[in-house]
Amino acid sequence: MTCATPFQSATLCIVCLVTALAGCWNAPPPGRVTVYGVVKVNGQPVPDGTIAFESVEDGVGGGGAKIGAGGKYQVFLWPSTYRVGIVSVEGGLSPAGFDAVEKSKIRVPAKYALPSSSGIEVKVDAKNRNVSLDLKP
Repeated sequence: MTCATPFQSATLCIVCLVTALAGCWNAPPPGRVTVYGVVKVNGQPVPDGTIAFESVEDGVGGGGAKIGAGGKYQVFLWPSTYRVGIVSVEGGLSPAGFDAVEKSKIRVPAKYALPSSSGIEVKVDAKNRNVSLDLKP
């Protein structure tokens, strides 16, 4: 039987620690729930962009996430009721805003950009975690 060298033991400890922590990064922080969904416009998934959640309750805050392939996103939120905003512009949104973007490059209509004026409101809790949206122009 061969004993591990100090270097091998340290390496094994680091590998175990990284493996254990990797699973933690996918779990919601205490008290929050994992909210997920798909963002579509007229039935077609949004290829990229951002989604923002702004709580209607004082002191709860909000959160946001990047929209990835297939219109999918995931974010950790406190249970609350949220207003939702979505932005998706081909090539990204410039600091000049929507006025500086060709209309053909705007994937999600500008009316949905701000949570406060998008008209989208959702309740999030342990039972209501799938927030999939099909937006209309």
